[in-house]
Amino acid sequence: MGDFKVDFGQTLFMCILYISIGTLSILCSLTTITLYLTSRELRKKYLLYLVLDFCELIDAVSYVLLGTGRGHLLLMGTLGTSITVRECFFTRYWPQSLILGTQLPSICTLFLSFERILAVVRPAVYKRTCTQNFKWVLTVMVPVWAVLTLLAAGLSVIGEDGERVVGTRHCAIITSTGRWYATFHFTFVVLAYVVSFASTLVVWATRRNLSKQKFGGGGDDKLSMILAMSGTSILLLASPAVVMLTIRWDITEWGDIEVAVTYAMPGFLSVINTVIAFRFRKELRMQLLHLLGLKTINRHTNFEQSMFTKRR
Repeated sequence: MGDFKVDFGQTLFMCILYISIGTLSILCSLTTITLYLTSRELRKKYLLYLVLDFCELIDAVSYVLLGTGRGHLLLMGTLGTSITVRECFFTRYWPQSLILGTQLPSICTLFLSFERILAVVRPAVYKRTCTQNFKWVLTVMVPVWAVLTLLAAGLSVIGEDGERVVGTRHCAIITSTGRWYATFHFTFVVLAYVVSFASTLVVWATRRNLSKQKFGGGGDDKLSMILAMSGTSILLLASPAVVMLTIRWDITEWGDIEVAVTYAMPGFLSVINTVIAFRFRKELRMQLLHLLGLKTINRHTNFEQSMFTKRR
């Protein structure tokens, strides 16, 4: 156990699904990245969101690499041949992108959660601390984390774990890294989004109480939507984590259909984030219309305030 099975029809479905989701996610990520990069104001205000979109672009590319890599081996008839965990990590071209594609967005999510909490709970500290230079420091930490986590993944296959022979060449994270690293990876990714949900919940509750005290109104529709999507993100990421870890710890077996459907769920995050961005950021919609030549933006007009800071 601790491995996958090869069924031509199911595995082909898996590959097609991954390539389709990856392609859609690439288009979504490139759209928002283009809008941010073509506006100095948007780049400055949403720097961390821009970094998040780049990280989600890596995730989208990893789906395409995964689908094409496994699909090629399936059509060549070699997907069902055995390979060691060490060979999977060092000779296949998709395990590294799978690791970065899920961990880097999680790191960005943690940074945004920190900024979100600070902006509402300690606004004075937020203004003093979260300067543009501080955001650049957080930005630089993302590639640093990428290097460190890949080094840790590589080290995890140096010993006995790396010599373990797996029956197929799916080369997922659980069959390309040591058991301890695979467990850390999936646990870390899910916990990052749990923290994001908790921070959004705190912000939502704080804003709701302030709104009731001042105006006798209800909650914030924007934050309610983000809160719901944060909860959905946990489910999207927890499902593949459970499937992968139960396979790796020899608890149960799953077919390629179950693996494909559950592991494809995180791929929709970039699509969801794009929808949220266009729904709640008027300046992003204006920039799109500007690039399409349908509207002229007055660069002297102030952009909207962040949804996480209090309006005056």
